[in-house]
Amino acid sequence: MHSAHVAHHPQSYAVNLPNLPMASILSDFIHCISRDYTMNKAMLLAVCLAPPLALAGAAPAADSAIWQYRVQAGDTLWSVASQHLLSPGYVPQLQAQNHIANPYRLSSGSVLNIPYAWVKQDTADATLDEMSGQVAAQGRNGAALDLVRGQRYVSGTRFSTGRDSMLRLRFRDGSMLVLNANTTLTLENQAYYPSTGAIRSQSRLDQGSTGNSVIPNLLMPSRYSIQTPSAVTTVRGTEFRVRSAAADDTAAEVLRGKVNVRDGQQEVDVPAGFGSRGKSDGGQPEALPAAPRLAGLAPRYDFNPPPLRWRADAGEAGYHLALNRASDGALVQERSGAAPSFYPLLPDNGDYLLTIRAVNAAGLEGFDSSRPLQLHAYPPPPLLLASGPEQQQRGAVLAVRSTADAAHPAWLQVARDADFRQPLYDGRLERPQWQLTLPDQGVWYWRAASIGADGRLGPYGDVQRLEVTGWLMVPDIRPATLAGRRYPLSGLRYTLQLTPLEQLAATPFRFAAAQPLWLLRDLPRGRFAVTIHIDDDDGYHAEEQYPSLTLP
Repeated sequence: MHSAHVAHHPQSYAVNLPNLPMASILSDFIHCISRDYTMNKAMLLAVCLAPPLALAGAAPAADSAIWQYRVQAGDTLWSVASQHLLSPGYVPQLQAQNHIANPYRLSSGSVLNIPYAWVKQDTADATLDEMSGQVAAQGRNGAALDLVRGQRYVSGTRFSTGRDSMLRLRFRDGSMLVLNANTTLTLENQAYYPSTGAIRSQSRLDQGSTGNSVIPNLLMPSRYSIQTPSAVTTVRGTEFRVRSAAADDTAAEVLRGKVNVRDGQQEVDVPAGFGSRGKSDGGQPEALPAAPRLAGLAPRYDFNPPPLRWRADAGEAGYHLALNRASDGALVQERSGAAPSFYPLLPDNGDYLLTIRAVNAAGLEGFDSSRPLQLHAYPPPPLLLASGPEQQQRGAVLAVRSTADAAHPAWLQVARDADFRQPLYDGRLERPQWQLTLPDQGVWYWRAASIGADGRLGPYGDVQRLEVTGWLMVPDIRPATLAGRRYPLSGLRYTLQLTPLEQLAATPFRFAAAQPLWLLRDLPRGRFAVTIHIDDDDGYHAEEQYPSLTLP
């Protein structure tokens, strides 16, 4: 039998229990009392009904939150403890805390204040809901874990995301935690309260930023706590963000609800629409920037990267930007910058969701402004061999020379109006040289778009203007050029790169211009693979590639 040492004092008993299994402790303790000592019944009852964690010598959980339980008809303190609490041993404390005279007689509809620490709880986990890009996970022992959508991950799991990557976790109550790009977070204590469906989640954010959406629980508010190297952020039903900007600098931004930020010895409540950012001495709440208006953004772009530019409003010192695929929400790019512009290189045509939030001078990020964005940049329009976008000639024959052929067909439109509402010709173009006899003199417009492998048209190139003067007029005939399409930005440089198809390892020819026009007389003769580089001084860069071009 394991022994328990009981020290005698005039009016009390001090019991020192060894670190042994609970059943053994109780058995030996009661046997010892019945054999060698006397104790009144009240004292014995209090010891036997004490909460198990207290008997085992564990330190009580530092949890001051209160669950306000509404009494149902027929409830007693004993039935409430049996159904909802860790042990009936909490009944005397529950009775005292709520000033209840008779534990068997409770008023229906009254409220019992019950500390969260007394409520039954199970260990909880988090489910991987979505991920994209470079993501990884490690177990408590440091071993790499496979990341699978729908799989559960327990306390001690360490998640990390790389550049342009994201990972979203779903908790048992439906709340979400999003790890943004370049973020490292560890799940620490996770608990679930089966009586109410509430959650207690504690996580450690070592670097990066998170977005959090906590589902309100009317029965018992869930509590989510994120600890950074310099602060602890705690919430009960809200939507908020936490960023660990540096080891001694944490930012908390509250979109809905209220967040408590404890930074060293300072504690601050941050309401909805406010944020807090500070070094180790903390910071007072400050209003978050409003959602940016994004005036000037278009819904569709024919160029990749799409040149996204908007007008900045007062108080916007910078921006946080993210692009997600509309089909599945996968993150494509995430950036921060000071200028009201964004040049994201997108993987392909399609529908995307652009989300931008402003950043104020204190570095706090505000409310999101989201816009649908459609990219329609591929395949690029065919290159043209013409005398520039404005041409004159006597004859009524339109001669079209381009990179179109049977393997790379195009679609040609010819019309009197530059909007092509009533085209004279609207059909396929499958030959590098093609002609159309125009019915009369005057101004005509034409344009071409490449046809993709799926049969869909890419964007049209620049509109070409042809004026047929007739034989009595002297036309302004200009030298022939190789023409690409103009991008909708000023100050661009267009660099034509020609790589001989017979000598792919040879140094390519390069020709720079302020417009996508290059005189044919200045270009080499032969067959080339073509790349056009488009650049400016603000960091914009695009490329258009053509597999084959024959220069006469």
